[in-house]
Amino acid sequence: MVLNFTKTLKEALEKIEFKDEYQQLAVHEREEQVNPQELIDHYGNAKWAIVESLNERYGVNFDLHNWVRYNDWDEVAYFLNETGSNALSYSEFKAPSHFHLWMGARGFIIGVEQKGKGFDAQKVYQEEIRENEGAAFTFFKDCKSVVFFDQSKDAKIVYLNFLFE
Repeated sequence: MVLNFTKTLKEALEKIEFKDEYQQLAVHEREEQVNPQELIDHYGNAKWAIVESLNERYGVNFDLHNWVRYNDWDEVAYFLNETGSNALSYSEFKAPSHFHLWMGARGFIIGVEQKGKGFDAQKVYQEEIRENEGAAFTFFKDCKSVVFFDQSKDAKIVYLNFLFE
C-alpha cells in the first residue's frame, strides 16, 4: 500500500534530502466559496509551474496532458489533476488554496492544500467512499510513490512523496 496515514512531512523531507528548494503557489487564499471559473486560469498556471519546476530541476518530462491521455506512469500529472479536481469539487471553498513543492537531492514532495473543513482520509479509503466518478483514491492506492496527509482524520493537505531510485 502506498497510502500512508502515519507518515509526516518531516520524515518525507528527510527521505528526499531536502535542503531549501521550496515553492508555494497560492490559488485561492480566501475562506469563501468561489466559482471555479473565476480561478481556472490561475489554477492551471499553478499546476504547470510545478511541472515546469520539476522538469527544469530534474531533467524529467512530466506533462499535465498525460492525465488526459491516460499515461499513468506520470504520477505528477495524475496527482495534480486528481487532487486538484477533488479540491475544486469537494472542499468547503471549492478550490485548492495552495500548491506546495519541496525539491531535494533524492526526490520531491508536492502538496495540495485546501482551506476550511478537512476530510477523514482513512474513512474515505477504508469504506471506499466515492462521492464522485473521479479516481483520486484509486490512483493513491496504486501509484508507486507514497501519498500521505497532514492529518489522516482531518486532512487539509494531500502530499505526494516521489523518490528517484
